[in-house]
Amino acid sequence: FLVTFSVLIFSTYYLNSELNFNYYYFVLLIFVGSMFSLNFSNSIFTMLLSWDLLGISSFFLVLFYNNWDSCSGAMNTALTNRLGDYFMFVFFGLSVFSGYYFLSFSMFSSYMSLLLLLTAFTKSAQFPFSSWLPKAMSAPTPVSSLVHSSTLVTAGLILLMNFNNLVLQKNFISFVLIIGLFTMFFSSLASLVEEDLKKVVALSTLSQMGFSMVTLGLGLSFISFIHLVSHALF
Repeated sequence: FLVTFSVLIFSTYYLNSELNFNYYYFVLLIFVGSMFSLNFSNSIFTMLLSWDLLGISSFFLVLFYNNWDSCSGAMNTALTNRLGDYFMFVFFGLSVFSGYYFLSFSMFSSYMSLLLLLTAFTKSAQFPFSSWLPKAMSAPTPVSSLVHSSTLVTAGLILLMNFNNLVLQKNFISFVLIIGLFTMFFSSLASLVEEDLKKVVALSTLSQMGFSMVTLGLGLSFISFIHLVSHALF
């Protein structure tokens, strides 16, 4: 709420001369509403709806300036996130079809956990799905500071924290740890040669998401959550 309120005030000063300002504000509020809905959802239907609205609204926010960079970034963001959406649809479809979701979390098999992990990796821009986050920086600066630095990119980690008793089994803890380390390493290397300041911030965010993923892989989900909150505030 604090971060969102700050960014909404920032937006009124930063974009008030734009002709499409009302459209921008409307889409941004849809994004914020779907993020809150995702955090507070307690059913499959609301979670899927919120997850899809996040992807759609972020696509239109990145596309706001209608130039070649915005179009390229929006398509990259949308298609990568859509890949994650497919993993999520398959996960929930199999859950309902098998009756696993309604019986016991312990009955989830390894491939179901893997689907959930892939969903989280795409949304949180973990290796090898990291390319969309720097591309999404072609959005207006308030969008970059809210959507792609402190909210949208954390959705995958929030999902893993909600289902951590399913995913963080012995088979997958080392996998989550390795992916987080790769993300930290490659984003740090890429930021050394990047000249666009907004993309440097995006790569820094990517490194922090990798760090949170490593912490999650170590089984310290509460520490990972605290890191997410502190990073969002900064």
